[in-house]
Amino acid sequence: MQYIVLTFLLMMLIPTISLTEENDTAFSSNILPNDGTATSNYSNANLDGVASSTTNLSNNSTHNGFTITCETQVNNNCGRANTSIGELEASHDMTVTATGSLVGITGNSSPDGVEHTSTQQKLNGGINLSSSIAVQNCEWSGSAYRCGSSAGVVDSYTLTMKVKNADGDVLASTTQIRTTDSGYNANERVWNDSLHYNGVHANNYEWSWTGVDGSESTSVALRGTNLLGAEMTLDFPTEDYEPLSTEEIKSINESLGTTNLTESEIWNVVSGLEESIGETLNLETGGSVVSVELNEETMEVTVYTAKEASVKEVAKVQEVVQTMNETKAVETMKKEVIKEVVKEINEEKKKKSKPVSMVSEKKEEIIPEKKQTAKKEVINEKEEKQETKQSKVQTEEKEETQTVSKIDMVMAKVDAKVKDISKNLVIKNLIKLDIMVSDQISLAEYNDVVFYIPKDIYINQIPIFDNRKIYNDITLVSYVKSDPIEIKTRKLNEIHLKKRELILKLQELQNG
Repeated sequence: MQYIVLTFLLMMLIPTISLTEENDTAFSSNILPNDGTATSNYSNANLDGVASSTTNLSNNSTHNGFTITCETQVNNNCGRANTSIGELEASHDMTVTATGSLVGITGNSSPDGVEHTSTQQKLNGGINLSSSIAVQNCEWSGSAYRCGSSAGVVDSYTLTMKVKNADGDVLASTTQIRTTDSGYNANERVWNDSLHYNGVHANNYEWSWTGVDGSESTSVALRGTNLLGAEMTLDFPTEDYEPLSTEEIKSINESLGTTNLTESEIWNVVSGLEESIGETLNLETGGSVVSVELNEETMEVTVYTAKEASVKEVAKVQEVVQTMNETKAVETMKKEVIKEVVKEINEEKKKKSKPVSMVSEKKEEIIPEKKQTAKKEVINEKEEKQETKQSKVQTEEKEETQTVSKIDMVMAKVDAKVKDISKNLVIKNLIKLDIMVSDQISLAEYNDVVFYIPKDIYINQIPIFDNRKIYNDITLVSYVKSDPIEIKTRKLNEIHLKKRELILKLQELQNG
């Protein structure tokens, strides 16, 4: 694997070129439960199959190690597994989920081919999950490859990956929702997604694929998107992770221009910066960049290009790097990532902090005897007020005058008994609150009162609508096919697929 090394220090980028090979990362094979399942007969992708038998898939069932769930069942099922084709077929909606531990997974480092086993200490050094799926999405009315019981608007399919700690808390996640039209064999779509997590405590994963029927039919089954194949691999360090020392944390904070970032927060910044640089480089170079790695201690950015990348493509990456240096793009990215991380830290602190009322704090300072005396006076005062209300003889003005007078009397008693100023004020506030509560007017007598009578004023209206079809000659399929972004996306996916195929061939050669 070729790579370009970019070094920035004191907010400056200094690009240099170097060619070498790495052997500090181990690469696993498929870690999903379908590992070893025969590839679909209707797929050209070299991916493990997902169907182990032909059967209906009910809600909360298990098939080939995957958990099957859905929100709406059709004919008492979420979908169907079909081994003759080699696919999982969705009806109204169907989610295929796999979970498992990231500890104890074997992988081989490159180029030496040495086998390594993942441990928690190794995983703490940061991991990468790479998912590949093959999809058929032609069971809707506008598909260019119409198949099955095609009807309704375009179907959708979603791929989600999560990294969790040992307690089940989500540390990182990614979700991709797609509607791209596709058929079988040469017309299928293969998607490659990755989730990079640079923090500590990665322990297990959750992978899920969801197919949804655009027609939302609850009577006709198997109209949704179909899954033809799926794989997910783990990349993990070959060496145990060593926690950062206090001095290292301080030094990294100084390099980043921050002050009190913890180890985990530093890794969040590193991961975010890697992702931002990687996305920018891929966009500018047409997918020539495989990954980006930032050394948190030396502030050295390593940009990995595909092994099969041509000299022209590597030169293009170098050109883009030079441009990023001149425009200080990395500096801008760094500030944005740090700002986002600090924002998340502040939000987390707000959630954990609970406001404490001043009254509650002051209550502990009140002498019990005095407090009890004050409460008795409040109770007596309440009784007097209730008697006054029950009589209903006095006018509202007189009642207000009397209430004020009684409050003044109680306040005078508090002044006579409690000489401490702070405690005196606290007791007075408590008494006033109790009086305010007791003086609230009951709204029960208004329960049966009609406040207003509704009246229909928009009756016998003439229905007016325009049934003209404005976009008769334009369809979503034709628009998407000519969309420059979609064309570029297809090319990038083709590049990723070729890369994956080459990696698999190399692994096969290494394993004999």
